[in-house]
Amino acid sequence: MVISMTNRLLAVVIALALSGGIAAHAAQAPQRPLAPITLLSASALPAALQTAASRITESATSAIDPATAIRSAYQRNRVSLEHLRQQASQLNGSAHPAFNQLISDDERALTEMERTALATSRPVASSTIAAMDALVASAQAELNRQLAQPNAVKSQGSGQSGKSHGSDR
Repeated sequence: MVISMTNRLLAVVIALALSGGIAAHAAQAPQRPLAPITLLSASALPAALQTAASRITESATSAIDPATAIRSAYQRNRVSLEHLRQQASQLNGSAHPAFNQLISDDERALTEMERTALATSRPVASSTIAAMDALVASAQAELNRQLAQPNAVKSQGSGQSGKSHGSDR
């Protein structure tokens, strides 16, 4: 009973967030409709719902308070870059430190984008958020490219030896 009530409450909250976000976006930019979101599979549904909710929330927030929307996107993208850094730990050889350097450079660029946007009296959230998202997307594409290389991923044995060396220090 508690689970069904929680699910109903979640459905109501999502419906309210969607309708409010759509209304705010339509009022802000009627010439630019929301981009359609495609769901890949049932297992990707929670992530897709989070992405959709995040986009709608950012659209609504940017209409009301662009600085808050920029800060929120900055935080989300910092977390995404950190997740990419963690995923890259399985890269073999010099690819791992090189990717870590790329992520560090991207984090600096992300911070600079946020500072530059917030330094203006009326920040433009949509273009800043799009640039931040593009930065993370390029890092994701680079990681995918690195992982697709033959012998790019550490074998199970080399991952274990790397951990034991790290604990000796």
